[in-house]
Amino acid sequence: MKRALRILFSVIFGFAVLLVSANLYFHYWLRHHLPQYIENKSPYHIHYQNLNIEFVSGNISASKVKITPKHIDNQNVLQLNGTIDSLFISNLGIYDAILNKKINAKYVKLFRPNLQIILPENQDAHKNNKQPLITKNLIIKDGNVEILRFDKSKFLSIENLSLNVENLKLTEKNVTRKLPIVFDQYSIKSKAFHFYPDEVYHISAAEINTENGQMSVTDFSMKPLMNFSEFSRKFPRKSLLDISSQKMKFKDIVLKKNKISLSEVRFSEPHLTVYSSENQNKNKNKPFIYIVELQNVFFENGKANIIKNGQNKFSVDNVNAHFEQLVLDEKNPKNELPFQYKNYQISGRNIFLDAGKFYQFFIKNADFQKNSMDLRGLHLQPKFTKTQFTSKISTEKDWYNVKIAQTRITDFHWKLKDSQPKINIGNVLINNLQVQIYRSKSPKDDLTRKKLYSELLRSIKFPLLVKNLNIRNSNLIYEEDLPNGNKPGKLTFSQFNLNAQNLNSNKGFKKTVVPIKIHTQFMNVAPMKVNWSFDTANLQDDFSISGQINDLPAESINAFVTPYSHKKVEGNIHELRFNFKGNRNEISGNYTMKHENVKVKVLDEKTKKEKKLMSAVTNLIVRTNSKSETENVVVHTTRNPTKSFFNLLWRGVEEGLKKTLVGKNVEKTEKTVKQVKQNLGLQNSVDQKEKPKKEKGFFKNLFKK
Repeated sequence: MKRALRILFSVIFGFAVLLVSANLYFHYWLRHHLPQYIENKSPYHIHYQNLNIEFVSGNISASKVKITPKHIDNQNVLQLNGTIDSLFISNLGIYDAILNKKINAKYVKLFRPNLQIILPENQDAHKNNKQPLITKNLIIKDGNVEILRFDKSKFLSIENLSLNVENLKLTEKNVTRKLPIVFDQYSIKSKAFHFYPDEVYHISAAEINTENGQMSVTDFSMKPLMNFSEFSRKFPRKSLLDISSQKMKFKDIVLKKNKISLSEVRFSEPHLTVYSSENQNKNKNKPFIYIVELQNVFFENGKANIIKNGQNKFSVDNVNAHFEQLVLDEKNPKNELPFQYKNYQISGRNIFLDAGKFYQFFIKNADFQKNSMDLRGLHLQPKFTKTQFTSKISTEKDWYNVKIAQTRITDFHWKLKDSQPKINIGNVLINNLQVQIYRSKSPKDDLTRKKLYSELLRSIKFPLLVKNLNIRNSNLIYEEDLPNGNKPGKLTFSQFNLNAQNLNSNKGFKKTVVPIKIHTQFMNVAPMKVNWSFDTANLQDDFSISGQINDLPAESINAFVTPYSHKKVEGNIHELRFNFKGNRNEISGNYTMKHENVKVKVLDEKTKKEKKLMSAVTNLIVRTNSKSETENVVVHTTRNPTKSFFNLLWRGVEEGLKKTLVGKNVEKTEKTVKQVKQNLGLQNSVDQKEKPKKEKGFFKNLFKK
């Protein structure tokens, strides 16, 4: 038994002596032969002042390290050149380092490194290699690093770098849909950060710093390295970006698998400019494969511009925004949009939008929240004067100048489903709308078919519902100009108020009837009321419209009548009523009017003085006073499909006006007047002078389009 114990003790002792001897020998070999081994096996010359290796713990430290490449012209090998004041590697797997050329350590610390790295030309040749550096913690103190591409062009540089990363993990290069790097804790401080990801952009920051878990980036910018003319030649289907921010801050960065999470993200004075051309690629770009989740995102005093073909197409100043949550995920199968958001507030000032060939759009102040928006100082401004506009159009078209003091939208909801939007709005309030509409009769008629409003709404390709629309305290002016040199005819609707309900596109809504009520002052003097309704689901575009005008001095309509007909009207229209029904083909109904002392004066085209004889003949057919009882006349007329809804309405009113003032048998009355003219010897001269105007007619141009 004792002999057996002695043998066992001898074996253990011998094994221990052997292990210690091997350790001492390996330690001796590392100290005296490792430098030569590294010199022979690595592509670098490595010199140092002191080297300390602890085989048991795996700790290595060195000072005054200098690294230079052996073959500076070999572009297939990573070139490393520079100095490190001191380095410390903790718990290094020495066998891995020697045999597998892999550094696997708990800590890697570099003090005052000053390194230049030149990347190899053929980086894809080693795409599937395992990572050569595995360390849980990386510390760099006061370093300067410059990375160049194989052709010596700039890639990355950073000065005064101090970095501390804990629990660092690198993803294998052949693993997709995962972040290339993740870590638990970090701190960084540096100056003069410059990154050149490609030949197009230069990304820079004056200073990067972390304090109390919050990172701040000062004077961040992503600037183009070429002008847009050169860029568009090389990349004709892409947009060029110019981005800057005076300061960016965020904290609690979390990197996990394919997700980047940040909180308390703040951009101070961000400025975005987008340059584009007509030949933009309409195909979707390669999707961003990572998820970015931002909590509490703030934009402070930002600006944005879109430049297209050298012309400013959009701009906004003083953008301030807050998103409670913003998630960017282009591969989310539950959401059509590449982003999701929770509550938000956005405001902007001095918004400009190029609205096409003839108009530009301005908004002085805009405030948006998740379910509401408030727009102030809106202006749809024409780019050309009325005369210039007329010279640039081939067929008749309206010239607009629209101003809105305030537009308030509440109870606003929208979503995207199957790449189609669905918009549901509770209330729209338009306050102090000022509209100028001008039409010249010089261009030829536009003979395209005009849709009625029910068809226009029905032609909207997505579900749209506005439950309640109010227009208040507004004014509308319509001017129409003939090529006769006279002052344009003018219609005015002042103190204009409108309420429309259930405006819809007939896309899945149960209620499709749209009722509209209008209260206004016609020609600034006469109260006018209109009730109008139509059904967007009715394919014949049936509608009903009724209205009433009270206490209208006939002289007030001369501003519109005289330029066309060279006539003046006097007298009083105490009451005018109409109640019509119609569709896309016709209009019919009842018309009544009470009037008193209505007379017509015919004016000389040149002198503008009254032609008394012609006035007398004209007044032969005019009923100066209505009967004691209000007379009702029946109206029916067909629609010209090349004219608008308002032209159809006017044709109904015009027929009622004729039957009231001339009589129900209009044709018989006209024959009587012609006979009187022949007896007075006026027929030929009157026909020659009045024929062109007869086509326009008395009131004929009212809503003629």
